[in-house]
Amino acid sequence: MKSNRKTFLSLSAVLLAGGFSAFGATAPPEKTGIIRTHGAGFYEIKPNGLKVLHLKGTGYERGYQYGAMLKDEIEESLKSGMTMFALYIGKGKHDHNYNYEKGMERIKLGAEEMEPFIPTEFINEMKGMAKALEDAGSDLTYEDILMWNTINDTKMLAKGPCLVEDRNPPGKRIPYFPRGGCLSASASRDATADGSMIVGKNFDWYATPEMRKHPLVLVVEPTDGGHSYLSPAYPGWICCIEGLNDQGISTGLQISRSDYETMKGVGWHFMTALLLKYSDSIDDAINILTVYPRPCGNIFQICNGKTGDAAVVETTANALAVRYPQDGKNILWTANHFNCIKGWQGYDGPVNMPSQQVKAYKLDLSSIETWQKTIPIWTIGRYDRTRQLLNENYGKITVDTMRDLVSDRFCMKAKKHADWDKLDTACIADMWAHDTVLSKNIQYYKSTKTAPLTYSGAAIWSLVMVPKTGDVDIAMAGEVPAQRGGFKHINLFDELKEIQKGKGTSK
Repeated sequence: MKSNRKTFLSLSAVLLAGGFSAFGATAPPEKTGIIRTHGAGFYEIKPNGLKVLHLKGTGYERGYQYGAMLKDEIEESLKSGMTMFALYIGKGKHDHNYNYEKGMERIKLGAEEMEPFIPTEFINEMKGMAKALEDAGSDLTYEDILMWNTINDTKMLAKGPCLVEDRNPPGKRIPYFPRGGCLSASASRDATADGSMIVGKNFDWYATPEMRKHPLVLVVEPTDGGHSYLSPAYPGWICCIEGLNDQGISTGLQISRSDYETMKGVGWHFMTALLLKYSDSIDDAINILTVYPRPCGNIFQICNGKTGDAAVVETTANALAVRYPQDGKNILWTANHFNCIKGWQGYDGPVNMPSQQVKAYKLDLSSIETWQKTIPIWTIGRYDRTRQLLNENYGKITVDTMRDLVSDRFCMKAKKHADWDKLDTACIADMWAHDTVLSKNIQYYKSTKTAPLTYSGAAIWSLVMVPKTGDVDIAMAGEVPAQRGGFKHINLFDELKEIQKGKGTSK
């Protein structure tokens, strides 16, 4: 497996030296190395083009480092992203117009409802970021950073009968919009060529061109308790929904709409940060997901690189179930629908999770067969294709194999491979790659900029992780789907050594 990675990276290095790659990615920025520092933190652009933000300290200290070093990137990403989400959230399923004012009202309400459930350490981190931005002359406030870190939850929940709409009578609430994204897959022990745990994770979501200019890899070393970890993010997000820690634990979240949802819970960014900071084992992760209040339907795939174990934890605001690899095989995967139903793939637990999303997904649970037929194609298509690829490659899976899997463009609905430019959300690579115009002319949030606003929804980054060794191959190019730009390598433990060398300033 290591020889495969070295071959791949050597080829990429040769191509990038000429200003292009076989995957269509542009050359990395001319200026590489440490670009900015503050305290124990530093912002670095790797020779392969990856932008890595190293943070060390308490929550407040890490947040201040973040804001001090990335003011411009946070402003551009947040202001364009806030405008995009406000337009999108302000439009109901059957509305003809995007309503920015209505969307901003819901974003503010969502943050207000979720804030009391966010652990104090992350509140402090956001406050530290806001103070650094203020000191640097930014007009962004703590409330803006809070909204930016809860906006993904609000975006998802604004389209269902959740607390964002609970102040309206039932007949006036926004109808469900069930479309989801993201995918996780893992293989270990006899499923892989060398016995190691290998994990694949796609993050399928929404981004403006301005956001896609600044994707980051966060490498975090807390001094206020918990483990060090790596997670991708857009500037201003304190974590995203996938990553791995220095204990060999990886996690990845998939949204999965449910019939009861609320903003009264720990949102995406914060729950993932809790899992990465405080999990030494799969049992730790399950305990965190059990103890902390959950806002909505989500699926977490937790993998232990040291032991080769994996579990999928299916959750709603009021239910939780766990499934493990079945049929004696060391492979596991999930898309965006629940599978914990008795009699299906060896599950025999007491909780029927598909019953939690009958209305959201319009399911028929009268039999296993009718249930399978009524699962939306955009999730079951990717689920079945992942199962097929894992089984076809069983015993031979390498990092290269997993990269191919998370980049796969075979559409189970059309029964053929799709071109990169084709709109087809039933593929693993989740190709909604064309920019959509949300407004032909709008003033951006907290900005004098008035311009058209576009966005795309696709795989905005893709990770292949070896949790035990800390190796991560990540695609997070500005184009979408991100896999189209190729994968670049980073190692968590190497990055932590760089932090420990004290490459930040002492200020």
